[in-house]
Amino acid sequence: MADQEAHEAALEEKARKWQQLNAKRYGISRKFGYVEPEKQEMPPEHVRKIIKDHGDMSSRKFRHDKRVYLGALKFVPHAVFKLLENMPMPWEQVRHCKVIYHVTGAITFINETPKVIEPVYVAQWATMWIMMRREKRDRRHFKRMRFPPFDDEEPPLDYADNLLDVDPLEAIELELDEDEDSAVYEWFYDHMPLKHTKFINGDSYRKWQVPLPIMATLYRLAGQLLSELTDK
Repeated sequence: MADQEAHEAALEEKARKWQQLNAKRYGISRKFGYVEPEKQEMPPEHVRKIIKDHGDMSSRKFRHDKRVYLGALKFVPHAVFKLLENMPMPWEQVRHCKVIYHVTGAITFINETPKVIEPVYVAQWATMWIMMRREKRDRRHFKRMRFPPFDDEEPPLDYADNLLDVDPLEAIELELDEDEDSAVYEWFYDHMPLKHTKFINGDSYRKWQVPLPIMATLYRLAGQLLSELTDK
């Protein structure tokens, strides 16, 4: 009995040592360094309230935050770049983006990089080419602006008070033919079209492979922008 217990104890010790030796070899490899903690997504009203509360920086309550605001100035060009990069296309009424922001409201970045399917994107802009020519004639969607729109001493407009309840202008879309353009009719003007289909490799939106009927329709719609010169 004692021999059996000793034998089992020896086996357990061997198993423990074997597990220790192979934990590093077969275990989950971790990259060492900074690990970003997962943050919970907040509603848009959260960052709007922070910016509204910090609107008047002359208050003594925010005197310690002024250094943060000055330090954030060097990142403003990148913030503007991300804003322009994610600007809604003419065929989109609105575009919802994820953002990251400083807790004091000093600066906000759009935390997305837009990706497109090249043939779809070219075809979308080709239809815009046709619509813009009509737009120059009708002037339905564009208005002239006076620059600069605000005076130097004028405080920035509050989004919730001035813009939140304003209906966006209607999107500029070429009316597609339900029969002739049936291959692309349902999704042509969607943001990130075909995202949740078998033609795209998931949410990364990096690789695509679309069937011939769709490619033929896209090629026909893109005719306005495609070169007529062929490589020899």
